[in-house]
Formats: sequence, structure tokens, C-alpha cells
Amino acid sequence: MRARFMLAGLISSVIALFVNMESAYGHERWFIKGGTHAGERLPLDLTSWLVLAGVSVMVLVAPVADKMNLSRKLDIVSARMRRALPEQIEWRVLGGIVGAALVINSFMGVFLAPELALPGGGSAVFARIVQAAIGLLLFFRVTLSLAGILLIATLPLAAAYFSAGALADYVTEYASLGVAFFLVGIVEQPNWRFAVLDRMGLDRSRLENLALTVARAGIGLTFILLALHNKLANPDLALTFLDEYPLNFMPLLGFTGFSNSHFVFATGITEVAVGLLLAFGVATRFVAATVIALMLLTLGILGRSELVGHLPLIGAALLFLYRGAGPRRLSLPAWRKPAVFISR
Repeated sequence: MRARFMLAGLISSVIALFVNMESAYGHERWFIKGGTHAGERLPLDLTSWLVLAGVSVMVLVAPVADKMNLSRKLDIVSARMRRALPEQIEWRVLGGIVGAALVINSFMGVFLAPELALPGGGSAVFARIVQAAIGLLLFFRVTLSLAGILLIATLPLAAAYFSAGALADYVTEYASLGVAFFLVGIVEQPNWRFAVLDRMGLDRSRLENLALTVARAGIGLTFILLALHNKLANPDLALTFLDEYPLNFMPLLGFTGFSNSHFVFATGITEVAVGLLLAFGVATRFVAATVIALMLLTLGILGRSELVGHLPLIGAALLFLYRGAGPRRLSLPAWRKPAVFISR
């Protein structure tokens, strides 16, 4: 019996990387208005510890796999695309996707995310107009710098309508994207405007790399906060979601003792691992490709809200898939072949 649950823990930790990431069941708050498991806590039994061990092993192995360049094919495809496509096309795509999401949100009467429904009244109309204006600035690439500043400014505006707990899932996501857009917008400025930054010792490539790093770290932190807020610290909504959407496939594999609580735990731990890998720039293209694939696969199950709500994350994942981690990332030291001494 113990061996059976050990195998269940190891299998779930591996499969979780592919099916339980952010897209496995979206933001639960988009689909569940209230939980029915208040006060419940996730188990810390043998299965949970084995899940934790399996995910930890994957996180520790990821830098080695990255050093061995196991995602070489993705790197080659990306390099070919960057030679063929216009410069900064990745930021145009990201701006267009985030802009489209904001415009759609305004038409739907929500602010930043599907569950953040705006109240009635003139102030709510103002918020919808501001959100749509930012979306149009991004979509038509009018000025990324101004759009980035305004995107950051939407967070205190959102605080006027929603609680800190409701906004917790989106602060780092939109703040990091806003800073990234602002930095890329500076890079696109005419040379005579950029001369001021030249005197400060800043150049275009450094600013663009900084924008990539900020976006990657912010999205990685977003995954971690989502896992802590919606699963590990308070699994109420996640367990309620699984009651309505039976996505726990482990019993179908013969592991009947792998409960929904174990599934939520595995999902949360895996999302933390994914966030850490993204934040530190480890196996970035592989993680981004997997996130995109799974988010698209879940559209048939969870519908339109899944797509609209995840558009900014999909756009960010496309950016990371195209650009990789960038120069600022965690990497192992260069491997050296052992010296061979030949005696004469």
C-alpha cells in the first residue's frame, strides 16, 4: 500500500507540471462565487510529502536540464524567427493581446479580471473608459510608455472598487507588465530623446533586457501568489471548484486514495515551482511553451472567461517563448572538463 501511494505521489508531481499549472483550473474565482469547504486544510500525509519531494526534485533538476540545453529545438526555432521577423515584434504582440483583454473587459463591465465586476454609477463608467483607453493605446501601439504608466495607475484606481484580497492575484501581473511596457516604450523613443538616457549610462539593449526581466519576475511571482492565495493557504474555492469540475484524474489511474485535497496540494506546489522557474529564468522556454499549450487546451472545458482572463498571461508566455529568459537569469557555472596530466 505504501508503495502504491509513493507511486501516486511521484506520478502526480510529474503530471502536475503539465496539467496542473495555472491553466489546470484557471482562477477559481472566475467560476466559483462562494466556497463550501470553509475551514478545511490540505493534508500533510505521506502522499503530500511525496508530491512535495517530486516537485522539489524537478525544480532542482531544471537548472541542470537548462545547462544541458535540452530545449535546443525551441531555441533554434526562436532564433530563426527573430532573424525573420521585425525587431520588437514580441512586444507588439504582447501589447496587442493585453490591450485586447482590457478592451473586452470594459465591454463586459469588469475591471482587469472576469470576477472584478464594476458597480453601476458614473465612477464605474469612468473606470471602464480608462481601461478601454489603455487597451487601445496598447493594441494600436500608440505609445507604450504612457500605456505602461496608466496600466500601473489602474491598480490604485481598482483599489477604490475592490478589496486588497480581490486584487491580490493581479497586482504583480499588471504592475510588472506596466513597468515593462514603460521601459520598452523608452527604447522606441527617437534618438534625440534617448540622448538624455545615454548620458545616464543607459542603452537600448539594457533597457529592453530589463523590461524582459521585470515581466518574467512579475509573472513568476504572480504564479506563486495565485498558488498561496487560492490553494495552499486557503483551499476553500479550489476544493469547491473540483466539486463542480471533476478534474482530479488520479483516481482514474487507479490511485483511489488520491483525494481532491491531494490534487489541490499538488497543483499549488507545482504553481509555486513554475513561478520560481520563471522568476529565476530557468528552463524558461520549456515552461512557457507548456503554459501556453495547457491554457489553450482548457478552453473547451472552462469557456470564454478562461480565454479572456488568461490573455495577459498567454501574451507573457509567448514573450518568454520567443525571447527566453534573457541575460539576467539563474544559471549554473560553466562546466569544465577535468584536466588530464600526462607524466613523461
